[in-house]
Amino acid sequence: AKFPLLGLKFKNSTPLHLMQGPITVFENNSYAGDARILDLQPQEERLISYAIDLGTEVEPMVHNPANRLTKIKINKGIIHTTSLVRQEKTYKIKNRSANDRVVMIEHPYRPEFTLTAPEKFSERAREVYRFEVPVAAGKDGTLEVKEERHVQQTVSLSNSDDQTMRFFMNTNVASDKVKTALQQAIALKSKLSSTQQEIQQKERRLNDIRQDQVRLRANLKEVPPTSEAYKRYVKKFDDQETEIEQLQDAIKKLQDQEFNQRRSFESYLGSLDVE
Repeated sequence: AKFPLLGLKFKNSTPLHLMQGPITVFENNSYAGDARILDLQPQEERLISYAIDLGTEVEPMVHNPANRLTKIKINKGIIHTTSLVRQEKTYKIKNRSANDRVVMIEHPYRPEFTLTAPEKFSERAREVYRFEVPVAAGKDGTLEVKEERHVQQTVSLSNSDDQTMRFFMNTNVASDKVKTALQQAIALKSKLSSTQQEIQQKERRLNDIRQDQVRLRANLKEVPPTSEAYKRYVKKFDDQETEIEQLQDAIKKLQDQEFNQRRSFESYLGSLDVE
């Protein structure tokens, strides 16, 4: 995790198949380490590592810049967004040894990401990019790897609140057509929400009256019919019945209005196709 491995490229330059097995590495007639290699076909190359390089240290540092919205379009009430997702990783290398090094960094290869920096890599295996970074003795080196990909997401306007729609409307990437469409959607939904709130208020009032009538009925059973309280309870009960009828009529009209507003809102969303 901290120190790289000393390694070399091994090539089977013979015309014969080389079977897998152990390898002992010597450097300047001195034992350097052991490795194991898999089967090699003629002229095939393979990277092998044989020891830990304690004189060189590599520190990977991950940076994740904020995602950037790049495109917005609306189709049949669904907002389709495209965002640019960027990921960056910096490899800091310290060479404390007395020898120059060529450090080979293996960075994971992910097909959904596009490599934007560096422009070139030494080679690409099935699962990794390989970058070669020369680092002189006693010096430091740096490798910055940057990748990006486009991510698409969808948001249903019928289930979105005003704040969500205003967010998309105020982005720099929204076209004038998208902004106009969202403004109209907000206006239609605002009327629908206002009607729904009015229905809720009247239903709460209706419920309060009905609960109060339970109390009035109980009081009417307890007080004498000739008392002033009895007459007052009857008058209030009668007034409440009138108000109940008015509230029920108003709620029905508002419910019809809500139905028409909802249908207009959904019809408008269903006809949208702008970007």
